Amino acid sequence: MDFVVLIVLIVVALSAGGAFTWQQTRAQGRFGIGKLKAKCPRCGTPLPMIRKPTSNEQKLWGGWTCPKCGCQVDKYGKERAAA
Repeated sequence: MDFVVLIVLIVVALSAGGAFTWQQTRAQGRFGIGKLKAKCPRCGTPLPMIRKPTSNEQKLWGGWTCPKCGCQVDKYGKERAAA
């Protein structure tokens, strides 16, 4: 009986985590999953699939720096506001 309860709790936790991630992705929130391929919003240069983070924010939350123009791009392909 305890094993069944444990399995049910695991399924509920995974479902809640999946629903949260899906909602964050649709809302383009911080905890969502970003694009694998993106283009620079300024110059249209394709950004590499393998990122090389240039800041701590990019390390934590994803994003790129355009190799051509230096534009900071978030994980959804939008230009980041200047800090």
